[in-house]
Amino acid sequence: MAILIPDVPKDCPNSERHVYERLGRELPDDWIVLHSLGLPTHGSKIWGEADIVVLSTIGVFSLEVKGGTVDCADGVWSFGGDFNSYSKRESPWSQAMGALGAIRDRLRSANSAFRQVLFGYGVVMPYTTFTASGAEILQDVLLDRRHFREPLGSYMRSLERYWSAELQNKHGRAYRGLTPAELRDARQILRPDLETALSIGSYLTGVESRLVHLTNEQIRASRRMAANPRTVVRGPAGTGKSVIAIDRCRQLASDGHKVLYLCFNQLLAAHIRSGAGTDLPAGALEARHVHALYRDIIAGAGLLDRLASQDDSSQDFFAFRFPEIAAEALCEQTFDSWDVLVVDEAQDILTPQHLDVLDLLLKDGLRRGRWHFFLDPQQNIYKGDVEAQVDGRLAEGAPAFDDLFENCRNTRQVAVQASIVSGVDLAVTGAPDGPDSEIRYYSSHEDAFASLEKLLRDLIDADVRPEDIAILSTRKHQNSLLAGRHELAGRRLFDPISMGQSKSGEILFTTMHAFKGLERQTIIAVDMEETGQDTWSMLHYAGLSRARCLLYIFLPSSANRAYERQAEAFGMRLKGRLT
Repeated sequence: MAILIPDVPKDCPNSERHVYERLGRELPDDWIVLHSLGLPTHGSKIWGEADIVVLSTIGVFSLEVKGGTVDCADGVWSFGGDFNSYSKRESPWSQAMGALGAIRDRLRSANSAFRQVLFGYGVVMPYTTFTASGAEILQDVLLDRRHFREPLGSYMRSLERYWSAELQNKHGRAYRGLTPAELRDARQILRPDLETALSIGSYLTGVESRLVHLTNEQIRASRRMAANPRTVVRGPAGTGKSVIAIDRCRQLASDGHKVLYLCFNQLLAAHIRSGAGTDLPAGALEARHVHALYRDIIAGAGLLDRLASQDDSSQDFFAFRFPEIAAEALCEQTFDSWDVLVVDEAQDILTPQHLDVLDLLLKDGLRRGRWHFFLDPQQNIYKGDVEAQVDGRLAEGAPAFDDLFENCRNTRQVAVQASIVSGVDLAVTGAPDGPDSEIRYYSSHEDAFASLEKLLRDLIDADVRPEDIAILSTRKHQNSLLAGRHELAGRRLFDPISMGQSKSGEILFTTMHAFKGLERQTIIAVDMEETGQDTWSMLHYAGLSRARCLLYIFLPSSANRAYERQAEAFGMRLKGRLT
């Protein structure tokens, strides 16, 4: 059985699915078959796509699949069948040839050894008998209804023979198939696994290793961004937004652009600074916490007294007044703007005042500049007129929109439990199975401490590293369940906000708000007394979704009934989606 990437094709005609799955069953084990390969460097299109690409020991082949009827009149090709009918001036053979050209150029530019490899294309019409002839029709590379029931391995060998002979006659030389090493190399060049400091670590379980690689959906989104200067990527927690954002930053910085990565979380900004840009040219990628950057801008303009005169406990301070002063400061000084702006967790700063600052920071502004916003619509706290104004401002830049639905961070059990407790649903599609998430009830603080200590000792005894565990609270340390305690299970508790760098063997303790945008293999949630209360749901959602594989939630016994109501509500939401 050949390697299929992805395992299951999505959102495609039945004809494509049929051909793709048969190729997987019938081709050799060491061959690789890619479905719906995006081609941003297509020679004649802004964005091209190959239906199916076969990487094999006999060569590289691009297959164009057409289901249903196929007709051509006056140079216009018409297609119909198991999808909506449509017309093109480009024949299926021209489509396959164009896709192959983009694939060949991409591989050869990455590695000159691919110049020795055989490249060819074919057209598959599984449900149609197509006997027409013409200058742009190659019957030799067509597989239609007449022979579709024959082994597809035979068809691939016929493509090898045809293109070997054609290229021998044209170039006077023979071409070969891919070596095992080139098969792996070609796969990574055409459909790489995106890896960043946020998603790759020293994982301890087989379950977690399935969360290392992004799904085809996230890879597609990343590649579409390469073809669009302005994009808005939307998705719930766990769908890979931060990973894609950082990968896009690195790609742009590597291409020579001066990139600013902005986020609302200072821990996340520090994490990116320490890992994502270390191998890039100096100054190519700058990762900043929004408020720290604003403060530096205001200080540079000598307006810190204006900032100090504001009430930072006011509900309007961070949303409106802080960015207003930052915008004024930018207008009063000269500074070097950034070529590209990437904003992660953008829902936290979606107000017109923040957009004023971003517009001034970016070369050519938001209307004509290059920017990418990543946001979770479920966490957007700005509604009504503010949301309408922001939507209008962003629309002026005519951005492309992308929506993510597949969970590439959490196991299914984590996603479900976090959805139940928070009342806000995480993506479950694509999430692998993992260990059960647990609710642990306690009757007193002493009972909670004893249970927490036992859990930590059990996890560490089971080879879970302390560094892979985070205890998250809805409250600061001095007001939390662990107030006054700086050690558990013989391990020092480390708070990155107040204590700087951690040491080996310490266990992280911080607030859910401060940990937003980060993740750990194991999350233990405490101070969850308000479970079921609407005003706390978004904080619980943001915190619990940080767990990749293991999630433990400590609840007082008095919250038992509230949890049951949350579980019932989740069941009703799930039932509603299924009916």
